[in-house]
Amino acid sequence: MSRRWVSRLAGFVLGSFCLTGTGSAYYFYVHYNTRTGPFNNPIYEKFDVNALLGGTVRFFISDQAPVMAPGDSFQAIVSEIRSAAEVWNGVGSSGIRLAYGGLFTAGTNESAPGIDVEFSDNIPPGLLAMAGPGSTGSAGPGGTFVPITRSKLYLPRDLSQVPYYGPIPSYSEQFFVTLVHEFGHTLGLQHTLTSSVMSTLWTSASSKATPLGADDIAAISQLYPSGSFAATAGSISGRVTLGGKGVNLASVVALSPSNPAISALTNPDGTYEIDGVPPGQYFVYVHPLPAAAYGESTPDNIVYPKDVTGTPLGPNYDSFVTQFYNGRNGGTRDTVQAQPLFVYAANSTPGIDFVVTSQKFSPVSTVRTYGYNTQAGVYVSPAPLSVGLKAPVVATGSGLLQNNVLTPGLSIGLLGSAAQVTDVVAYPPPTQYIAMYVLVNFTAGPGPKHLLFHTPGDLYVLPAGFTVVNDPPPTISSITATVDAAGMRAVLIAGSSFSSGTRILFDGLPGIIQQTTPDGKLLVTPPPAPTLTVTPASLSPGVDTLVEVVGVGTNFIDGQTLVGFGTSDVVVDKVTVLSPTHLRVEVVSNGFASTGGISVTTGLGIISQAVGSQVTVTNPQ
Repeated sequence: MSRRWVSRLAGFVLGSFCLTGTGSAYYFYVHYNTRTGPFNNPIYEKFDVNALLGGTVRFFISDQAPVMAPGDSFQAIVSEIRSAAEVWNGVGSSGIRLAYGGLFTAGTNESAPGIDVEFSDNIPPGLLAMAGPGSTGSAGPGGTFVPITRSKLYLPRDLSQVPYYGPIPSYSEQFFVTLVHEFGHTLGLQHTLTSSVMSTLWTSASSKATPLGADDIAAISQLYPSGSFAATAGSISGRVTLGGKGVNLASVVALSPSNPAISALTNPDGTYEIDGVPPGQYFVYVHPLPAAAYGESTPDNIVYPKDVTGTPLGPNYDSFVTQFYNGRNGGTRDTVQAQPLFVYAANSTPGIDFVVTSQKFSPVSTVRTYGYNTQAGVYVSPAPLSVGLKAPVVATGSGLLQNNVLTPGLSIGLLGSAAQVTDVVAYPPPTQYIAMYVLVNFTAGPGPKHLLFHTPGDLYVLPAGFTVVNDPPPTISSITATVDAAGMRAVLIAGSSFSSGTRILFDGLPGIIQQTTPDGKLLVTPPPAPTLTVTPASLSPGVDTLVEVVGVGTNFIDGQTLVGFGTSDVVVDKVTVLSPTHLRVEVVSNGFASTGGISVTTGLGIISQAVGSQVTVTNPQ
């Protein structure tokens, strides 16, 4: 089966996816066993969890380190990749897990399913990374899914100067969130349009602090459901038609002023089902896919579903007017007239149908917003806004401007009454941005709020256009190296707006906040750098040797710990885990070899000189 890749787009912006009865399309890689319908049995591409040990798919990182941004290291890149994969492990309602399998050499034949992370020169300009199922098996007659046998995730070989981006250090938020996004692709998720991590960069509202949205959680839980998933969430279903025919690949979204957005794409017959909806009150609206942006081969880089012959089934419309459900087929663009729906756990809300009207024009779409952090002097997306403060918000995207001025008739509002939007103006040309002020009401609760962009005859909804926060974001003014009371290395961090929820990350891994000093500084110890001491220093040919490995900051796990010495001349007969920090390894060597090339892989971790971990060899003589 041919490879299909989806990827994050580089925008010209500041600073830078269980089968159901009605056939939930969501935004997976979808196949149908028919050409003409009914399309109520979508076949998804996904890993066969039952064939994975412990329901865990392992990912492997190329041992060929990329050219790095100034001050970066391969160890830091590996750490950030591992941390990004761990985000998906935090979804309790998902039945699949990711585990680090260590370093690999490109071209190595692999028999078990897995994910390869490689550094490549063949990433098209405008893309920071690309990923997806690289190869799949066959669903077979009557198959319920197409098994992914191997997925690929490609990062630039030169991270010191990525086209359209510049240097991309591993510690940057953009690098981390992009990695989370790309791991979603490797697991079988496509792009969505609800401002989640699986959205393209144009509309994503994800951050390092909150990488996953409700839509991401619903999607991965739908593709790999755990035992409790169906009992804790509800669903919304219906059909979208135009001229009496089903609309394929329309986006149907459920959201409310107090709930984030969750969506699904319609099947070729116009049916849809939004699963994984947390209980609560929602409004539902339908909108078309946006026109393909620069660098996209299809709208939103969606890989179209395929029929039984392998023929892609793309959108069967040019465009149509966005509308909210109001209990009547005609729908409404006036959110005041929209009818709220109540979703209950383990229950379905059916019959939410739409009859849309074709309209050819260039609507507002693919909008991204930013807020300005006055303390740090940087633009932040999504904009974090505090209650009671009138703050500037900047937006860029298709359809906001015409001839360098505001699109005639453009107005911006909010779903609900959490805030007021005023003073909408265009930046002077050639800057392709508009600005507005947002005043958050005292009754607004924390969380994402949704912006409405009205133009004559149409409506564009931007989920999570900004986020209401209780506390301002923390800022750091200085970092000083020091030691803690136990004499361990530490850093003293000065800044403002620190709280009990503040986290300090070192290459994506959380440090330990030991204390807050009387003057408000944080004393933080970084995660322990795992090191190994190996005895003896060398191996002699034809001699069976017991190698003692003592670790610091390690967690050796019996049955999950593998040892290698970087050469086929050394054969490991047996590994005995004596404790989380002590291994005994029985080896035989066919030649003289140093034990300094040792590599220990255990659970999610690998300790080797290749990723910068210190290996000390000692001679008992």
